Amino acid sequence: MNTLHPGTCELTLGIACFAIGIAFIGLHAVRDGRSAGSNWSLAAICQGSAWILASMGGELPAFLTIVLPTVLGAANAVLLLRGAASYMPAPSPCLLKPQPWTGLLLATALLYALSGATARVPLLLASIALLAFHAPRNGRLILCALFGIDAAWQLLGAAAGMAGMAAVGELLRGALTILVIAAQFRIESDNARTSLQALADALEVESLQLEKTIEARNRELHEIATTDFLTGIANRRQFMARAEMELERSRRYGHKLALLMVDIDHFKSINDSFGHPTGDQAIIAIGRHCATACRRSDLAARLGGEEFAILLPSTGENEARIVAERLRAGSQALQVRHQGRAVPLKLSIGIACLEEEDTGPDTLLARADQALYEAKNAGRDCVRVAAKAAA
Repeated sequence: MNTLHPGTCELTLGIACFAIGIAFIGLHAVRDGRSAGSNWSLAAICQGSAWILASMGGELPAFLTIVLPTVLGAANAVLLLRGAASYMPAPSPCLLKPQPWTGLLLATALLYALSGATARVPLLLASIALLAFHAPRNGRLILCALFGIDAAWQLLGAAAGMAGMAAVGELLRGALTILVIAAQFRIESDNARTSLQALADALEVESLQLEKTIEARNRELHEIATTDFLTGIANRRQFMARAEMELERSRRYGHKLALLMVDIDHFKSINDSFGHPTGDQAIIAIGRHCATACRRSDLAARLGGEEFAILLPSTGENEARIVAERLRAGSQALQVRHQGRAVPLKLSIGIACLEEEDTGPDTLLARADQALYEAKNAGRDCVRVAAKAAA
């Protein structure tokens, strides 16, 4: 009947534990000895080295096959406890120093020499207590069970004098060491997955916030590029782009189109008599007045200085006259005052309606401007309609 040869068993277990400990600590991000994973990897390396050296009894000096394995076995138990202690949320400062652990290692090594592997039991029980209170929930039960099986086997072996089961005991201890590292690897993998998911969620939130910020900035830039800073209505660039679009639409569908050029009468006198701030207030009031006179489909814009324009899609000459007269008459009721004095506001308005000869917004605007010039020459505060474009 074949039996397990102690030397072969120790060598095999030693190589397995040593390799697994080296592999895990190589993958581990924290190698300063303060994490459970790094301590337990070192514990596996120590235990594996102890078994490898012990398996070479008779081939190497006694110091290497007896004394050193005893110290390494004690180091395994101490590192198991130190790994469990690393889960404490706020460990005592003394636990972060090497001196207490060195003292514990020497004491454990001495007990190992006197009583064998049962010296591990107090350290294993202390580890179980620490793990029960501080280990992560996703690995607490399995870690406590593995440490408990190791301690129970040591006590059972000592109580029953199971010398004949030494090889089985070594196999069990080797398996438990490997399983402890596997359990820790699972804990750290779960924690890493949770951290990555939290990071991904945070990045998604930041990405959404960044998209909203970019959209808001784009809206601000679009508003700056298309809006007159003083009045809040469209600027010349926006007006010309919209006029081009409406002119093409009117030609395609045969719709009418009218354009009003609006100018504040005697605006230079307002600035000279009341000051430029009051002049700005007058421009703001007229800009709002023009915007109020517009339908949803219309567009009011400030072209520059005291000059405004209103685009009236689907509007003929008669309707444009009504809008212009309402705009002109309404301006006189606007409330702009300077030091208690009313500032008179009157408008001259030129109208141009789209003709077949109009080649683009510029020609339509030029004809409306000519009609405005005629209104100025007629004494201001009136409305004039541009003649048809020349063939």
